[in-house]
Amino acid sequence: MSAAPKKSLKSSNLPWLVALVALDILVLAVFVFTDLIASVSLTQLTAARAAVTGILPVAVLLLSAVVPQNIKAMLVYWKIKNPLPGSEAFTRYAPADPRIDMAALKKNVGAWRTEPAEQNSLWYKLYKKVGSETAVAEAHKSFLLFRDMAVVSLLLAGVVPLGLWLTNVEHNAGTFSLLLFAVQYISAALAARHSGVRFVTNVLAEHSVKKVTAPKAPA
Repeated sequence: MSAAPKKSLKSSNLPWLVALVALDILVLAVFVFTDLIASVSLTQLTAARAAVTGILPVAVLLLSAVVPQNIKAMLVYWKIKNPLPGSEAFTRYAPADPRIDMAALKKNVGAWRTEPAEQNSLWYKLYKKVGSETAVAEAHKSFLLFRDMAVVSLLLAGVVPLGLWLTNVEHNAGTFSLLLFAVQYISAALAARHSGVRFVTNVLAEHSVKKVTAPKAPA
């Protein structure tokens, strides 16, 4: 019998994204719709919870998928041109990582060019050879998770306050929700940056200690 296929990193991150948005809904309910929540019966609350449980994963999936990958990187690193961290893999991040012996890295992977696009292209080829290593896979998963959290937070920062203002909810509600999602976006973007750099350097650290000639077969 063949083994069940492993979940993709994105699909395994979806529950965390859903949990984040569910927490946002709870915070807004407590601080913005206090009177409404107090007047809701247990039956109505149970029904609302069931509806949210069924709809929320689909809504979050659509929010995270509507933005192209390159735009997501721009929103995380606040760079329009060459926003991916692999674009500075060899000139900025590798030399700053004490785990990476630059001479050994060059011996194992060959010389590299300094143009951002060339660096990212070479780094990606190196990643494909060690992507199944635990440290690399975990850093990759964290980067994707925080990146998508940042993007979803930014989208909600535009949609939710506008909806609250248009429906004439208490005027402070829109401002509160905007601040909530803005802080959440900035925090997630910074976490994604750090995770992205760690992802890049973990790949190069693997190649600095050994010469990898072929992609490692999945376990």
